[in-house]
Amino acid sequence: MKAQTKDIALAEELAQRLRIPYIERQRHSIVELLDLQEAEQALLVANQQIRWQERSGDSFFFHPNLAALRVKQWKQTGNDSLIQVAGIEEGDEVLDCTLGMGADAVVAAHVVGSSGRVVGVESQPVIATIVAHGLKQYRTERNSLKEAMERVQVICADYTSYLAQCEDNAYDVILFDPMFRQTVKKSPAMQSLKQLANPQPLDDGAVKEAIRVARRKVVLKERTGSSEFERLGFTIVKESKRYALAVIETEEGK
Repeated sequence: MKAQTKDIALAEELAQRLRIPYIERQRHSIVELLDLQEAEQALLVANQQIRWQERSGDSFFFHPNLAALRVKQWKQTGNDSLIQVAGIEEGDEVLDCTLGMGADAVVAAHVVGSSGRVVGVESQPVIATIVAHGLKQYRTERNSLKEAMERVQVICADYTSYLAQCEDNAYDVILFDPMFRQTVKKSPAMQSLKQLANPQPLDDGAVKEAIRVARRKVVLKERTGSSEFERLGFTIVKESKRYALAVIETEEGK
């Protein structure tokens, strides 16, 4: 199948899945295409890559840059703040309730290895679609990174609903990294993600479900100084200038 034919097939499949119109770009610029459709955003497919494009020029696409750096650091030094706080080990089953760009899930997948399992839940269909595709299709010569990305199972769902249908003690560790109200402004990727991300704060009902589902720990990443830790019953165990990591240990994990 020719590259252009593959792109058309992918675009048609995405349009049907996301219930958005399929339009061939032909020779139109992005702005012209948006004008023709009286739209402000478009999901673009080219060379088997998917990109969300805003009229403003902001865009969102998958790239494992942070995950790649963290996997490399882990291989060289055995250091990663989240992995160490969460106590993630080879063979563990990990649930990332706020997948986002997938960095935490990819690093966790590298650490748990082929004998473990990592599931990433993402409530926003566009983000879930772009990241799931990128995790499977991104080309890299770093085999350990590629294998970790391919091991992440992406589920498009609200994490509260997903947790509710999980059995007790279904995962060793559960991660929450909700979108910060104030993102790191120097990061274009995070600014683009914020336009699409679910802005709702973590609720205590989801935390209670996570405690039921986690065998050892529930981990929350939030801004340093955030009142969310106290509100939700987490104990801070590591802080930096920009964020803090906190945990709730389940009965089995104590």
